Amino acid sequence: MPSILYRIDVQQGNVVTEEMLEKLKPGMTKSQVLFVLGSPMIIDAFRDNRWDYVYLFREKGNLTEQKRMTLFFDHDNLVNIENYMANAKAPVKPQSFTETPVEQKAALEIKETMTKAKDAKTNEKKKLDDDDDDDNCDVPSTVSIKP
Repeated sequence: MPSILYRIDVQQGNVVTEEMLEKLKPGMTKSQVLFVLGSPMIIDAFRDNRWDYVYLFREKGNLTEQKRMTLFFDHDNLVNIENYMANAKAPVKPQSFTETPVEQKAALEIKETMTKAKDAKTNEKKKLDDDDDDDNCDVPSTVSIKP
């Protein structure tokens, strides 16, 4: 018995035309990029300076076209564009991420802030422990217990 299964053509993601790419210039703000390209398919939740525009086309269930473009921002300004919607027949393999000097500095600042906050909390706890008159009691001396 012949197969009568019909599979539709499916277009997914961001359609980015050559005209849109020509309008894209380094130094544009995020809002200007949104106006030119529309919302990106992927915005990294941990690094808001990277936007990915992805396009997939499946013809009768088979992947026939896949395009990807990655935009990088620094302080709300477009600084780098990768892939330029390059056509790939095979799925895109993830690449290892290398941090830019700005990202390395930000990560270091966050780490230092977290360390300072942890140290401050530890010092505060030690101070409370030192203020207690009774070493056998876990209740801070600022709390009075009446019989």
